[in-house]
Amino acid sequence: MMKTGQSTRKQRKNSGQAASGKRARKKERTKEQILSAALQLFREKGLEGTTTKEISKKAGIAEGTLFNYFKTKEDLALYFFQKETDDLIGWFRGERRLQKAPLPEKLFAIIHRQLEYIEPYEDFIGAVFCRALQPASALSPLSFDSQEFRLKYLRFIREILQAAEEKGEIPRFGDLGAYAFGVFYLGIVAHWLQDNSRGKQKTLALLDRTLSLGTKILTKGAWEW
Repeated sequence: MMKTGQSTRKQRKNSGQAASGKRARKKERTKEQILSAALQLFREKGLEGTTTKEISKKAGIAEGTLFNYFKTKEDLALYFFQKETDDLIGWFRGERRLQKAPLPEKLFAIIHRQLEYIEPYEDFIGAVFCRALQPASALSPLSFDSQEFRLKYLRFIREILQAAEEKGEIPRFGDLGAYAFGVFYLGIVAHWLQDNSRGKQKTLALLDRTLSLGTKILTKGAWEW
């Protein structure tokens, strides 16, 4: 009887876990559906010009359901960047050749990948940057709401820099190196937003030269371009 009871409890536990996993997957699909609809509208009407009512209609859900997942448009933006971070890390993990490349090549590829991800939503990204400058915004770097994906990104960069430190490519900087790279990336995006050159070639050229110069300075103290 004891074994039968244990078996029953185990079956219930497994059944509960399966149901919980199914609900989580359904919730994630709904969030992705909402985000997809929102991004289409943001491209057409901008962040400020899009209402939550329009987003819910585009996503095919009730407005009340939308608020169950995202309280504000800023929450939607945070989810966008969480997805971007997850996409970036997953992509890099699958690029075995890139993982063996010199540090400047790795960092160039990482930022280039990020710029490709946000490229279709340039106006939306510009609006997000403006909001991020407001201390009370959930998009502010100082906001607890934005810390989860930012820290995940910084740990990812720290891992790459640490590998370069162990190979002797750069001096040891600890966490400071990741923070510095995070600020550098924001600067590149700010330049990218203002870049009217074809294919944003000026930004890519700046990125390439800056990373190459930075690596030379760190390893040799050389200032030549």
